[in-house]
Amino acid sequence: MPPQLDRTTKRSLEPARELRRALLQHAKTARTLGHDWGHESLRFSDKVRLAYWNAFQHDCLTTAKATAYSAIFAIFPALGFFAAMVTLLPYSGPVRSQIAIFLNRVLPASVAPLFEQYLITAHSSRQSTGVLLGAAVVSVVGAAGVLGTLMEGFRRAYVLTEECWGPGILGVVRKQVQSFLLVPIALVPLTIASVLVVFGHLMLVGLMHFSPSGWDTGLYWTANAVRWVGSLSATAAVLAFIYRFAVPVRPAWRDVVPGAAFATATWFVSTLAFGFYVTRFANYSRVYGSLGTGIVLLVWLFLTALTVLCGAELNAELARDANLVVRPVAATAASASVPQ
Repeated sequence: MPPQLDRTTKRSLEPARELRRALLQHAKTARTLGHDWGHESLRFSDKVRLAYWNAFQHDCLTTAKATAYSAIFAIFPALGFFAAMVTLLPYSGPVRSQIAIFLNRVLPASVAPLFEQYLITAHSSRQSTGVLLGAAVVSVVGAAGVLGTLMEGFRRAYVLTEECWGPGILGVVRKQVQSFLLVPIALVPLTIASVLVVFGHLMLVGLMHFSPSGWDTGLYWTANAVRWVGSLSATAAVLAFIYRFAVPVRPAWRDVVPGAAFATATWFVSTLAFGFYVTRFANYSRVYGSLGTGIVLLVWLFLTALTVLCGAELNAELARDANLVVRPVAATAASASVPQ
């Protein structure tokens, strides 16, 4: 084999070797803590608890805080750009009303009016092309920062070293390029989910108008269920894409779907619970004054990032069990065969 080809082959195999080393180290840690590493028989709830424990050990709280902070720089420019685009439509009134309904359903009660204000001000003041282009660039850079922070959490979930993307500056550049490439990949399913939620009511009204008499109630509930299941499925698809392509070792699709579905369900429940808490019990405006709405938004983004990171930890835990199980008896022999 030529020397250049041999070096290329070694570089292509290095991520797999790194993952193998990490799995062996995780097996040793599990045995030290008294866990049975060949625990395929564990219930799913036990694996979820292990995933949460691993997330705590990997400092996911700090990573979630950094992700929420980065998301602030992506949300407001993106919302301003989107609101300005909506005003260019010939009949933007119904569209803006449906977006307001969507914001009230998805966001906490005290946060939705802040975003609705963007739609009102964008309708009354036209922005120049340069301002809109700048807002789009800032939002893309902010979204790439969010994904880059999440990628750091995913690296810890799979117990990879900091040089898993490559040595030195090459690894840093490769990671940043990957985070920018993930933005349009995640945007397509997210757009589908947003369209289903925002304009689903108008679709239902049109469907009810042409439905036969006597089918109104059943058709309405069926179509509404399909609408929300489709939007949640698109959200899970976004997470599955991110989980698969945000780590240097490409997991199989079957290994990222459980964490994506679990993170989507957890995010939906936590958003409802947090919205109920903010509406019924908390009064952030009394404590933080005019910053109350921003604090609520930060907490909600923190919870969202936390669910995404815990979903990655669950994927990593299931992958260690199903694909590369290291049993205690064979651990010593296996570690001797790993290339150093």
